[in-house]
Amino acid sequence: MASKGQHGGAGASATDMSVVILYGRAALDRQQNVAQIAARLNAAGERTFVPAWEDLTGPSIPDVLEDLLKRGVRQALVVPVAFPADPSLGAWLAGALNAWRLEHADGDFDLRIAPPVEQFLDVAAAVEAAVAAAPERLRPVAEVKPAMGKPGWTDVPEHARQVFFCLGARCAHRRALPLYQHMRRIMKNIRPLNSGPQRAMCVRASCLYPCNQGPLLIVQPDGVWYGRLDETVIERIVQEHLLEGKPVAEAIVHRQKTPTDDTGNIQ
Repeated sequence: MASKGQHGGAGASATDMSVVILYGRAALDRQQNVAQIAARLNAAGERTFVPAWEDLTGPSIPDVLEDLLKRGVRQALVVPVAFPADPSLGAWLAGALNAWRLEHADGDFDLRIAPPVEQFLDVAAAVEAAVAAAPERLRPVAEVKPAMGKPGWTDVPEHARQVFFCLGARCAHRRALPLYQHMRRIMKNIRPLNSGPQRAMCVRASCLYPCNQGPLLIVQPDGVWYGRLDETVIERIVQEHLLEGKPVAEAIVHRQKTPTDDTGNIQ
């Protein structure tokens, strides 16, 4: 294993990287999803391609990096393969990866980020190919039953609280996905939280903005923001706040005040 500081010389290039992390979303065409692309590239045998997801699928980049670290790998190239690429990626990913590198690898990990794959795609040619697709691949909408949603999606179900769980990119980077799944598993086994007046509706949310407090969630209408979540805190929030109505004070990062007038109505 190389010593600290040995990796990442000024002359290093992408071709020197034996491990390439494909960073993208699962919501691609079945034949073009990140795992499929990695498998096809691995068949060539020249490098090791590992998928990492920025959405719900997992594993996240930190999960992949920690696995590489355990295997003695100290160099990796991250290639953003999502299309279209997240425009905020360039603003935060490099800093987040360097923070991981210093905290978990003591600086002994040469991590680099390639330009997004979309910069090398001929989208116009792809559009022309779609337009020229065989007639049997063109789906007539007149053959589909008109609908704007499922029949049960008309009425708001009875519930006491809503939980908005942030799965934005930075919270996902902090392992929000397994925490969200952990919360859903716990709630699923608690009957009062699934139906009736005590029901809590847990939904995924995009970025909720105080990223430095992540992973985070909000419980409404209580106006309680929880941050720096882990499994223990999640379990307490479900039991103490959602079930017993007592917020977990030490995990709260913000309490939202709802302005009311003299009659108690929200202003």
